[in-house]
Amino acid sequence: MRKKSVLALLLAVMMVLSGCALVSKDEEKDNARVIIDVNGETVTKRVISAAVQNQIAQNEYYNQLFSSYYGYGAMYPTDEATVTNQVVEAYTQNLVLKQKAAALGMTELTDEEKAHAEEHAKEYYDSFLQSVISSYMPNSGLEGDELTAAAEKYVSEHSDVKTVDGRATYEDFLNAAMEEVAVEKVREDIVKDVAVTEEEIKADYDAKVEAAKATMESNPDTYGYNLMNGTAVYYAPAGYRMVKHILVGISDEDTKAADDAQTALSEAQDALTNAAADADKDALQAAVDAAQATYDSTKAVGLANAKVKADEVYAKATAEGADFDALITEYSTDHMPEEGYAIREGYAYFVEPFVTGAMALANVGDVSEPVESTYGYHIIKYVSDVQEGPVDLETVRESISNELLTTKKNELTDSTIQQWVSEAKVTTFLDRLK
Repeated sequence: MRKKSVLALLLAVMMVLSGCALVSKDEEKDNARVIIDVNGETVTKRVISAAVQNQIAQNEYYNQLFSSYYGYGAMYPTDEATVTNQVVEAYTQNLVLKQKAAALGMTELTDEEKAHAEEHAKEYYDSFLQSVISSYMPNSGLEGDELTAAAEKYVSEHSDVKTVDGRATYEDFLNAAMEEVAVEKVREDIVKDVAVTEEEIKADYDAKVEAAKATMESNPDTYGYNLMNGTAVYYAPAGYRMVKHILVGISDEDTKAADDAQTALSEAQDALTNAAADADKDALQAAVDAAQATYDSTKAVGLANAKVKADEVYAKATAEGADFDALITEYSTDHMPEEGYAIREGYAYFVEPFVTGAMALANVGDVSEPVESTYGYHIIKYVSDVQEGPVDLETVRESISNELLTTKKNELTDSTIQQWVSEAKVTTFLDRLK
């Protein structure tokens, strides 16, 4: 867990209501026991336990998200022991940073910094009040300012209604937000003199070029894929060209008709598959055949209509003085990068008719007749050839510099905070969490 996530962790935890009235005195006493002590400033079991459970839930959510969308395995720990150690480390470092901010005089904020703190404090305080309303006043019948005022009154009359770290008033949230601004000032002060040299940029560029070259030799499609997705590229393999296209897609009306026909076909197939033993299978099969014919006909009509429009656009694209980019803006249904697509023979990331049509163009500037694919019709223009070899350093200088700068700042921040933690009087009582 990166150290920059400490604030997010704190803010997430403080939205959890303490519910002191719902626990026994022994449990309340146990929750109040100290888990972290940094130079006499402490964090209780209630806060750490809530933070651990919150972090586990968050990690489980992210693991599920990455698995569903990208097929990744578990990327974030969900076992309690690991997460507990991370949470304790985060809170320890945050206490050290707050104390360092006070020692360096960084708790005195400018008007701009105060305004920033006030903005966030209001946001978090409003979230707290919404938690109160959801938990204790779900059927109040009030709205707007009246509901907010009622929630504030409820909190003032019930001392046990507060966040797990004891916050209940706007002033509590403002003080916390101001502390976090001060902590951020300390972090910025740590790295204020960090810079990247020309030698470091050049060395990193050379290393990236060599790595990219090896990757492209084993999978040359990576170049086109990275370029299309905005990922920095450092080496171009042989055989690539840049193309642009106007995609004349099937109209929304024709697409809906095809979808409806597909649904009808699926229903007819399901009826045949799930038919009872004594059902008229011939009639059901005839219904499937009819639905299939309707679906095929509907798709053909959609493509035919798209072809008529594509022919019109092609005529404009090949007319003398035609502005292909303007025609893309006017007619294409594809959200293509401004520079177009990088294509090579056998490129795997696009449908085969598009790739074949793009590679069939003989000369730079040539425009293809409409090429049919499952997406409609492509009118393709051969824009330029991609020169094999390393990309120009100037095209990637900024991304390399930013990456190196971020790495150096993170390393210096981590090492500096670790040094401060080692110099502080830190005591932890992890056995009390059992």
